[in-house]
Amino acid sequence: MSLRTKILVYGVGIAMVALAVLGTLLIQAHKDTYVEEAELRARTFLAVLAVETTGYLASNQIEVLDGVLSTLMERNMELLDIQFVAVVDPDGHVVGHTEQWRYGALADDPFSVEAGDARQSLVRVTTRNGKDTLMVSEPVVSSVPGQRGIRWGTAIAGIGLDRVQSNLSDLIFKAMATTLLVIVLTAMLAALFLSRHVVRPVKSLTTAASGFAAGDLSTRAKVTSRDELAELSLTFNNMAEHIQANTVRLEDEVRERNRELESANERLKELATTDGLTGLYNFRHFEDVLQMEIRRSQRIPVPLSLLMIDVDHFKQFNDEHGHPEGDKVLRILATLIRERVRATDIPCRYGGEEFTVILPGTSRTDASMLAEILRDRVEKHPFAGEEDQPKGRLTISIGVATFPDQAVDEIELVREADKAMYEAKKAGRNRVKTARSKRTGESHEG
Repeated sequence: MSLRTKILVYGVGIAMVALAVLGTLLIQAHKDTYVEEAELRARTFLAVLAVETTGYLASNQIEVLDGVLSTLMERNMELLDIQFVAVVDPDGHVVGHTEQWRYGALADDPFSVEAGDARQSLVRVTTRNGKDTLMVSEPVVSSVPGQRGIRWGTAIAGIGLDRVQSNLSDLIFKAMATTLLVIVLTAMLAALFLSRHVVRPVKSLTTAASGFAAGDLSTRAKVTSRDELAELSLTFNNMAEHIQANTVRLEDEVRERNRELESANERLKELATTDGLTGLYNFRHFEDVLQMEIRRSQRIPVPLSLLMIDVDHFKQFNDEHGHPEGDKVLRILATLIRERVRATDIPCRYGGEEFTVILPGTSRTDASMLAEILRDRVEKHPFAGEEDQPKGRLTISIGVATFPDQAVDEIELVREADKAMYEAKKAGRNRVKTARSKRTGESHEG
């Protein structure tokens, strides 16, 4: 149920209850007025009748009394709503009645009995012949100044309430029609008022809140009045502007932090995989990549070669020139290797003065040719202090092994390349040796 419908239902319900209560009170007031009017009319009539019949009862002129009542019957008593008139003697017998067949009967109904014993006028509403009747009594008394007076009988009249009921029915109908008209007009005015001053502002605020919740931080509620809802909309707009400004600022900060974090992650990744002295990949990265490349060579399949490089007489160079100069030599060697290998090759510092180069998709012959080129470049490069080395040159020895010709996995590939490198050293250094083939048992010397 919408807000407008709820407010209309509640408002109309409250109006209906209020009008119903007010109508009930008004109808009851009118009913009391009508009954009082009928009672007054009956009392007045009986007072006049009592005065007129006192002498006849006192002188026992019953025939005259009956004539008086007959005269009343000939008149249009319905104009006064009088249903009947009766005169009862002190013993309770009917001595006069507009309904002549009741003459002489004992008036033993509860009201007549109570009225005969009462010293004053009585009024009761009873049911007579299936209709509500206002019963009124008046004692017939001859009063003597200074004395109590003599009770000669009781005059009783029955006043019909049909006119009262008819007037009340008309009043109820008019009240209901008026109430319905008031409710319809009130509902129409309330609907118009609610639509303009409540529903539209609430819908605008709801739409703005929904858009804001969906991520549109630029949405704002429309402000078209100066009431409490307008204040609420202004509060929402101020809150939205504040949140939008903070969100933009936080997004800028987050982007900046993300850039810094990405840069830091790249740096950490580089530090985690790179040797700090030479800038080549470190031993850990060498192991991970070699294992991965072996698996790839098994799937495709393609050959995978490995170069194991060691600096000849490097300990002697460090002893004579110091470790700082030795570190310079290692950095130069790393540069010479990096500049010559392909972009897909992976040059690494294996440890100390040892280097490796992983050569994906490279056969034993091509790997040996590359190793020979690297050896020649190092031999021809002028190193500071190399004149103190044996033969006056700083050189390298290289071992070559290829998967799957000379190894079945990465562990054996490293071992075979390392063995070939030591064979190169034993053979006099500054040379390239290829591991023995598993099929032929032959080795190759570059």
